[in-house]
Amino acid sequence: MAGVSPQLARPTAAKSSVEMSTRRQIVHARRSLSTMAQIALAFVIGLAVLGQGINAPFIKDAEPQSAQWIADIVDNGNWLLPHDYYHLVNRKPPLFYWLSAIVAKASGGQVDEVRARAISLAAGAALAAEVMAWTAARIGSCGGWLAFVFLLGTYGFASRATAALTDMLLTFLLFSTYLILMPEIAPLARPLESAELTLGGASREWGKGEGSESPASRWRTLSAGTLLGLAILTKGPLAAALLALAVFIYLLLLRTNPLHLLMRGWPWAALALSLGIACTWYVPAFIAGRAANLSGVFFQENLGHFLPFSAGGTGEAARPVYYIGLRIIGGTLPLSLLLPAVALSWRDLAAKIRRDLLYQLAMALAVLLLFSIASAKRDDYILPALPPLAILFAAQFVCLDGTAGSPGRLAATLRDAAVCGSAATILVGTFTILIFVRNGGVLNRVSRGLASSDASYAAIFAYGLARLTPPFIIFLILVSACASAALAGVWYRRHLVSGAGFGLLCVAGSLLWIGTVKPIEASTRSIAEFASIVRTQVGNASIYVARPDPELSWYYGHEVPVLPRAIAIAGPPNTMKVYFAGRPGDLAIIAPRVRKHVRLMIESHVLGAGGSPALYLFEAIK
Repeated sequence: MAGVSPQLARPTAAKSSVEMSTRRQIVHARRSLSTMAQIALAFVIGLAVLGQGINAPFIKDAEPQSAQWIADIVDNGNWLLPHDYYHLVNRKPPLFYWLSAIVAKASGGQVDEVRARAISLAAGAALAAEVMAWTAARIGSCGGWLAFVFLLGTYGFASRATAALTDMLLTFLLFSTYLILMPEIAPLARPLESAELTLGGASREWGKGEGSESPASRWRTLSAGTLLGLAILTKGPLAAALLALAVFIYLLLLRTNPLHLLMRGWPWAALALSLGIACTWYVPAFIAGRAANLSGVFFQENLGHFLPFSAGGTGEAARPVYYIGLRIIGGTLPLSLLLPAVALSWRDLAAKIRRDLLYQLAMALAVLLLFSIASAKRDDYILPALPPLAILFAAQFVCLDGTAGSPGRLAATLRDAAVCGSAATILVGTFTILIFVRNGGVLNRVSRGLASSDASYAAIFAYGLARLTPPFIIFLILVSACASAALAGVWYRRHLVSGAGFGLLCVAGSLLWIGTVKPIEASTRSIAEFASIVRTQVGNASIYVARPDPELSWYYGHEVPVLPRAIAIAGPPNTMKVYFAGRPGDLAIIAPRVRKHVRLMIESHVLGAGGSPALYLFEAIK
């Protein structure tokens, strides 16, 4: 056995190579299965957490109007231009309403609160699972689950997962597009060139971009273009503008000339594909709506909200420039207390992780910038910034140990201070209120300066603690356990433990609010029960309202028309039985001499601005 012949050695080496390759394939397959299982688990947990309160009644006008557009598709087949009960056309692209109508048709053909909100819930759960998967691939499995918990614990996110509105679906499609494009954008990062881009340089960039496309790159371009087209079909060209601004900011943060991106072919291919998908609805809708001047309606919906009233905008929801920033901070409390740590921690992060996190920061900054300069500013506009912020917050507990440079140590100190301050405040505050209300105390002084809805929330919270109903007992247990874990994690320098305790503490608060407090508050302001009583009382008689009322019409079952001017001035004919539904202030549209002959029939106890709605009967004027 002095040696082995080459003929015998080669098969042995080949066999060993095959075995190693097989082992690698098995390990890769196991990892893929584990990743898919984690994503599926995250999606199921997201559905369970975010789905709390999905059957709460509609309040105000936005959700009932969305439900009416869905019902028009289901009942009348108006897929192109659905109308509400007042024959107002849907001003937004219809993808959300199409999907909701499909859900309703597949589940019995009835549109209700749950079916109208199902798409938002599914999009929210899928988005949370996507955040977990992307973060886990960058900073580890613990970081992924921590970002997932932080997102579910963000009230600004959780409260919109059960809203029959387009924002959650838009955010899911936009975030998915953004993640798919990252491998295409990252290679462009290089120092910003001082010289201007010449025509020769532009042609070289274009040629290099076209020649280096791989099958994976073409797949990403196709996927991104498709998702972006669906996002445009959800809420208009805003999706493309927000995506472009985020990419622009990211390249600037990396000191890269953003113009280099324009010299490549794949961005234009993705944009062309997305516009082609969007045009499958926009072109037929414009053609069908020419007679009704729907082009002006679509302009107001897509650009009118961004322009000031003096420049042709709608002028609605105009708020100060700092409003969006404040809403982002308020919608992510107490997690937003980590923002100073986020700002100070960049230097101590590894270059690869820093680039990944800058990519998420760019989207959050794009949301802040775009909607801050817009004329209309609504609470829903902050939603695309919340998943990136959850990832940035999670990184503070995984990538920051406080042992590097001075900014890193200060960032770690600020992180621990935010966790301790939040956990201690919530723990002590909750049990202080518990002891106070259990001993007969009331919160009148505290709630006196609050808005009516906030005062209602405070009263429901105090009542639940005083009676110790099951949801509040569970909340107290979770607060005690999670706050203790967060404080212990800081004390023993177990950053993942403190982060998990902090995140679960936020989830406990979100669960209580969206699953218990908010549905109870909605029931005190919903006119669903009042509309049912009114429908029984009115029967086949005529009933009117002061102005279009989508909420009353939805629960009444059909349009409740606006009071004709002739009846408001002179009253109805003596042979005609006419009812009027409205709040006390709505009676002002009726002439004083007619108002004297209006008799109160049914008075509700619904809360809300303007007083409780009631049903009135016009009596004969002698």
